[in-house]
Amino acid sequence: MPRTSDYAVLFRTHFWDAFAQRQFERLMAHAAGCDVYVVVDETSGPVDGISHDRIMRHTELDVLDMGLPRAGEGNLLWFNGDYPLYLFVRRHPGYSYLLQLEYDAVLNQDVAPLLARMQREGLDFVGLTKGDAAAPWPWERTCRGLYDAATLRHQLICVSAFSADALEYLRGQRLLHAAKLQAGRISAWPMCEAFIATELAVGGFRIAELSQFGSTGAYDHWPPFLENELPAMAEHDFVHPVLDEPRYVGSMLKYHVGLEGYLHVNSLFHRKLRRLPPGAYARALVTSFLAKARRVLRQAVAGEMARNKTA
Repeated sequence: MPRTSDYAVLFRTHFWDAFAQRQFERLMAHAAGCDVYVVVDETSGPVDGISHDRIMRHTELDVLDMGLPRAGEGNLLWFNGDYPLYLFVRRHPGYSYLLQLEYDAVLNQDVAPLLARMQREGLDFVGLTKGDAAAPWPWERTCRGLYDAATLRHQLICVSAFSADALEYLRGQRLLHAAKLQAGRISAWPMCEAFIATELAVGGFRIAELSQFGSTGAYDHWPPFLENELPAMAEHDFVHPVLDEPRYVGSMLKYHVGLEGYLHVNSLFHRKLRRLPPGAYARALVTSFLAKARRVLRQAVAGEMARNKTA
C-alpha cells in the first residue's frame, strides 16, 4: 500500500494467534494518523492468519543480505533487535519517524502525538533506561573493548521510537563495526539495547527517555503481567511484558527464579503465579522446581570436586 503518513508504527512478532490478534487490535486503537505494519519474523517458517493489509515478512537471511553479520548471542534477531528496522527503512522509505512495539507490549496513549512531539522537539530516539545505574548490566560483557564505562548506555527498546536519520546512522555504524569484526580489529558485538543508545549518544543525536512521554512504572523486561490485568492498568501509558496465561506461566518459570523463589511462598514469583488458579501452573511448577534443583545439585557437586582437586 502507498504511504499515507509521515509516521510508521511497527508491530513486531514471530507468530500469530488469538493473543497476537488481540494485542494488535489494542495497538490499532491508538494508531490513528499512522501507517501500521505487522513486522513478522518467519525465520522458523511461514506465519499465517494475519489479515492486515501492511505486512513486512522477513527472515534472518534478509538482514544478512544487507551486509549485517551473524554476530551476538542466542537468537540473531532478538540480540540484534535493530536489524529488522534497517530492513524496514530499505523496503519502505520515506517515513520521518518510526515507532516499534513488541507483541507483548501495550500502549495506553496515542502514537501520533508522541511522534509529533519527537518531530517538534527534534528528537532522534526514545527508549527507556530501567534499573539501578550502579548495578552491572547483564549484557555489559558484549560491549567490553568497544565502549568504556563512562560512554556505555543501555535502554529498553520494546517500545521505542526513532527518526529516519537515526536509523540510517545506526545502520552505517553496524556495517562499520561488521568490517572491523571481520578484520579482527574488534571482538565485541554489543547487544542492541546498548548499541542503539550508546552509538546515538556518541554520534550527537538527541535522545529522550520514554518516561518523559508517559508513565513507565509497569514497563520493564520482567516479570510479566497477565493479559486480564489490563483493564485495571489504564493509568499506565506503557505496559510490558503482557502475556496470555500459557505464556505467562512459561515466562515465570523460565526467568530469574532461584531455589529461594520456589521455596518462599510469599516471594514475588509465587505472588505472581497466584494470580492464576493452581491448576493452571501446578504441574509445570513441580517440573520446573525439580529441574532447577538438579542443576543446583550438579553445580554444587562440580564445585566441590574442583575444590578437592586444588586442595
